[in-house]
Amino acid sequence: MEAPPGIAWTAGVVAFVAAVPLWRFTTHAITIAHEGGHVLFGLLMGRGITKVTVTGGGGGSTGFRAGGWLAIMVSFLAGYLGPSIFGFAGAWMLVHDVAPRAVLLMSLALMALLLVMVRNFFGFIAVPLTAAVLWLVAMRAGPEAQLVFAYIWVWFLLMGGVRQIPELYRHWLGDGEPDTQVLSQQTGLSTAFYVAFFWLGSMGALVWGGALMLRYTG
Repeated sequence: MEAPPGIAWTAGVVAFVAAVPLWRFTTHAITIAHEGGHVLFGLLMGRGITKVTVTGGGGGSTGFRAGGWLAIMVSFLAGYLGPSIFGFAGAWMLVHDVAPRAVLLMSLALMALLLVMVRNFFGFIAVPLTAAVLWLVAMRAGPEAQLVFAYIWVWFLLMGGVRQIPELYRHWLGDGEPDTQVLSQQTGLSTAFYVAFFWLGSMGALVWGGALMLRYTG
């Protein structure tokens, strides 16, 4: 389905409102994508997943079984980069004529995988509710609504990937942040390096993915 002119700009504005002023209410969706990144890339690298939690304050965690150096690196890098990776993949699919429903169903499939591994009460609420919104749009809405929502969802993932970095920075300044600590232990590079790396990676995905959508839809 051909995207009408201006849809990327409009969807971007809506997503910005969701990702910045309404962050307090939408942060859990990015946490789900963050933990989803850990889970998906952990499984792809052959690491077993013991549990996933999504907490009421916007935090979360993923428990892994033992793995090799490369598997550990990839699975921990894929957390803070998860929303940006998924958002960029969605942007690429939308501008290459992949059906918006397919983009939403792929997100839904990842949430279904995540739900199997959730082990806390709030996670059992947050993940199904977020998945229910995607399912309703993908399966019940018309093609035009699916297209608009898919653009908003992709923009939100890209912007949310950047928006979570200040939270990372705050935790890093305080008691430390587990993902960056593990990566630092595995490589000998400072935790500050990984804070900067996550910021640059998420910003790069937002700029590149956003440029793709704006270029191809006007």
